[in-house]
Amino acid sequence: MKLLDVHTHHEDGRPGEAIICKLPNEFVATPGYWYSIGIHPWKLSDVSASDEDALVQKASHEQVLAIGETGFDRLKDYNYNFQKKSFEFHVDMAEYVKKPVIIHSVRATDLLLAEMKQLKPKTPWIIHGYRGKKEGAMQLINAGFYLSFGEKYNVEALLNTPLDRLLLETDESSLDIHHIYTKVANDLNMDASELEEVVGNNIQCIFFQR
Repeated sequence: MKLLDVHTHHEDGRPGEAIICKLPNEFVATPGYWYSIGIHPWKLSDVSASDEDALVQKASHEQVLAIGETGFDRLKDYNYNFQKKSFEFHVDMAEYVKKPVIIHSVRATDLLLAEMKQLKPKTPWIIHGYRGKKEGAMQLINAGFYLSFGEKYNVEALLNTPLDRLLLETDESSLDIHHIYTKVANDLNMDASELEEVVGNNIQCIFFQR
């Protein structure tokens, strides 16, 4: 089965087709499935040392393809110093295990651009569920980010994302990932099978060629 969905919270998909996001203390690998593990910024008020310890212990697991989701959210329990410390902890772990970072970003493009400039990561950074405008997308792309689009997105932002920086996901959507590929392919004036090949190549380069 081809990996097509780089970020989902659903665990009932077909084996090998999606990267399932889990909190470190909740992660238990099921054979044939792929995962990311991280402490969501909404969960930071509940985090304990054991959560961070679990991330350290499990980040190198062969079925864990990415670290996160982690990031910044200015609308939910926003504490800049708390979110920055957690984000940088995740980035350090990603650099250590040489895996990409899945990033949650709400009104935080400026913060992430500053982090990219400061930290100069060697592993890819992926903004998941990008819904922002074209201008923000171009800033992020020019800085080296990848953008992952889900059920809802700004079409102009999608159209201005280079195909080699494009990823797709379901996140919490009830839509099947193939439906999202068809929807995005229509907006890009491509065949869905062609888009699957393009994004599949991106996924191969980002997650499997380290």
